[in-house]
Amino acid sequence: MTHLISPVVLVSNDENFLPYALASSRGFFGRYVIYDVGSTDRTRDIIQWFCDTTPGVSFFVRAMPMLPPSVQGAFRNSMIAESLSAYYFILDGDELYTSDGYEAIIRGAEVMQQDVQKLYGIVRRVEVGGDLVSAYGLHSRIPHHRVYQRRAIWTGSHPGEAPYFRQEPRVEQWIEGSTCYHFHNAERSSRDAEVPKRLERRARPTYRPGESEPLDLLRVLPILGQQIENFPLNSRLATLQSG
Repeated sequence: MTHLISPVVLVSNDENFLPYALASSRGFFGRYVIYDVGSTDRTRDIIQWFCDTTPGVSFFVRAMPMLPPSVQGAFRNSMIAESLSAYYFILDGDELYTSDGYEAIIRGAEVMQQDVQKLYGIVRRVEVGGDLVSAYGLHSRIPHHRVYQRRAIWTGSHPGEAPYFRQEPRVEQWIEGSTCYHFHNAERSSRDAEVPKRLERRARPTYRPGESEPLDLLRVLPILGQQIENFPLNSRLATLQSG
């Protein structure tokens, strides 16, 4: 269990996939920083369940009000301060990794530690379709910034935008063997629809690039085949589990 890198988890109304995102990460990290932003579903119950059922790990958990993304950047920077580790790993409530993926992320942080100029750990991202059995651009290498040195802070209207556009190739580290499966939780706050950057991005034809391709999710992420505790099961996921 590593203390080199800590997951920072910023969630809001993420009950659909959060139990799986947290449970799949269990056993890899020694400290978590989790902020809940104005959830009205069972997200807070899920966070409490994970803390109660994960012994030997330290947690810093806060409940924050729903505020515009420009202010949520300050939440991110507060989370970095509380991580108490050399590196932090961004884990969203609608993203899942395999065990091999988490191991690759930890190895990636160890490599980044050897070269102080590598500020960002880049993982491969797969966008999972609404039917949970297809993905957009399954075979493409869509970059996703996930691992940062603790001194990399968040700025801009969306956290990370300013440092993202200042990057040069020498400050990126591809972490081979890790893939982020992004489930696009549609149950988040309606404020998402008010953010100009997100509206502009969704208007682009490339927002979901490529054609849908088959993806055997239960083979790739067998944890999705389980119903965790007594939390409500997303209807799409229930369909997948029932075959």
